[in-house]
Amino acid sequence: METWKEKEVAEFAVAVMSKRSVTGVGAEYEKSGSGNDWQGCIRLEFDGFSDARILNLDHIWKDMIENEKTMFSGEVLACETVSSSGESVLLNTPYEVEIRVSY
Repeated sequence: METWKEKEVAEFAVAVMSKRSVTGVGAEYEKSGSGNDWQGCIRLEFDGFSDARILNLDHIWKDMIENEKTMFSGEVLACETVSSSGESVLLNTPYEVEIRVSY
């Protein structure tokens, strides 16, 4: 039996928009494709202050694929560990995420 991570889709589109952008409108990340190309969109990395911001969409994709949902739209937090003067702080940055899938 194949797991949700092994399933293929007819097509998909992902758009990620920053909710803290001062530069204006537009997606920070966009990707579309078919088959198992969506697997490259499970974990996304963006430039952060001192490290990469990690946007983990694993739970969203799992729910969509297992339940054959066709759309997700909502806020997702990207995590980044910022280190300064020996202290580490977890910084959460909100992103608006839209995913569309057809099976």
